Amino acid sequence: MRPDRTRMSYGFGSKLTLLGKRLLLIYGVIYVLELLFEHWFRIPVVSVLKLYPFKHLDFHVWQLFTHPFIHNPQSPISFLVSCIVFYFFAGPVENAFGPKRFLILFYSSAVGATLCGLGFSSVAGFNAPFLGMMPSLLSLIVVFGLLSPEATILLMFVLPVKAKYLSYATIIITFLTFLAKANPHGAYHLGGILFGYLYFRGPGNIVDPKLIYLKYRMWQFKKKRSRFKVVDGCQEKEDKDAPTYH
Repeated sequence: MRPDRTRMSYGFGSKLTLLGKRLLLIYGVIYVLELLFEHWFRIPVVSVLKLYPFKHLDFHVWQLFTHPFIHNPQSPISFLVSCIVFYFFAGPVENAFGPKRFLILFYSSAVGATLCGLGFSSVAGFNAPFLGMMPSLLSLIVVFGLLSPEATILLMFVLPVKAKYLSYATIIITFLTFLAKANPHGAYHLGGILFGYLYFRGPGNIVDPKLIYLKYRMWQFKKKRSRFKVVDGCQEKEDKDAPTYH
């Protein structure tokens, strides 16, 4: 990500991009299919696709890839809330990152959530199965606050809050609920925020081919310049030799 784009100011008037609309459509279609299979056809597909701890008898490798795309079929309201959060935050973050890097951010957060969640799954209180895109959404909220800290957000559509404060609050609340073991999915949420932040601050800049090439050219220029010595022509050279008489 280019440094000159990290402090752009956004409001919630920005429209959802084409990529964002496609992702919402995909998640919506998947959720409708979940509801049909679970409640109408009586086929428990969610129990097969959500992520279980490694040592659980129901753990399967494919769950590493399927769990971020499914949501709790018993709670349509929570799915709609997730979609609303995605609608508000995905557009401005994608405009800053670009479509490809936005996808990397969104799903690297899901990967980080998986690693952290499974890493703590042997700890009492964190061994519940997991599903959903909440870690990626929390990552978007935090990154949005870093991109546009002074933007004003209407919390619950009523209370105006600076984006930076919402970002800090998201991190603090997630961390405290993790320490208190108040949320069985706290490790997943914290992992998603952590990996999203690391991508924003580090790898997104380190692996940028243009930035790497620029640094290489600067290094070449400094190396070539070091071969030459600048001499001030206006300064008189000291003659250390003794005078000679003829």
